[in-house]
Amino acid sequence: MDTGDLTPRPCEEVLDDENRGKLLLNMRRVLRHPLLFLRVTDPFVSSHHPACNHFDGHIVTIRGRKWCIGCTFNTLSFFSAMSILFAVWLIDQTFFVRFYLFWGGVAISLLYFVVSASGVTDERKRVKIGSKFLLGSGFAFICWSVLLYEGLFANLVPKILLIILLYLGFVTILNIKRSYEIFKECGECEYKMRWSRCPGFRDMACKAIDADFLYTESPV
Repeated sequence: MDTGDLTPRPCEEVLDDENRGKLLLNMRRVLRHPLLFLRVTDPFVSSHHPACNHFDGHIVTIRGRKWCIGCTFNTLSFFSAMSILFAVWLIDQTFFVRFYLFWGGVAISLLYFVVSASGVTDERKRVKIGSKFLLGSGFAFICWSVLLYEGLFANLVPKILLIILLYLGFVTILNIKRSYEIFKECGECEYKMRWSRCPGFRDMACKAIDADFLYTESPV
């Protein structure tokens, strides 16, 4: 028997091997060691984009850690708007008309997509961050229009379920948009979406191989 085949190869040799099979994710190991998996894939866990300069405009660094601008500021603006609206509702409920809240939220959300499609957010990071406050705030307005149906605290469970469904719809749309942007950017790159060669993914892939989260597909 050739014992050389049993000797683990360095991860870079695995990545550079032209004859290897596809790299597959070991989901069983991920489920058994989720915290280790998060450490291995860091900082992608919070940045959500490849670690290369092509995506610098999609990432913001806060206290030395890279964060996805979209997820971070969409979430921050949503919960901030929800809290502010609740504080205003406690003081004066005069302006809380469901019709205006809902369509105001829809208009603000559509404005976000118009601004994003214009390309101005691609050129200036501050404008991109500001646009996320439009989307988060718009969704908060829509959520409040749902919560106020028959009274704020009436039938909370079905209203929360509806909000979750709306949230999943928003997330699906945003993920489709983000996937398109990433694949478009990576498709125009010199590495042509070859993740094992891409500097933005290579280090993470190497660590995942060393930790047995990635393995090569066996030949048929």
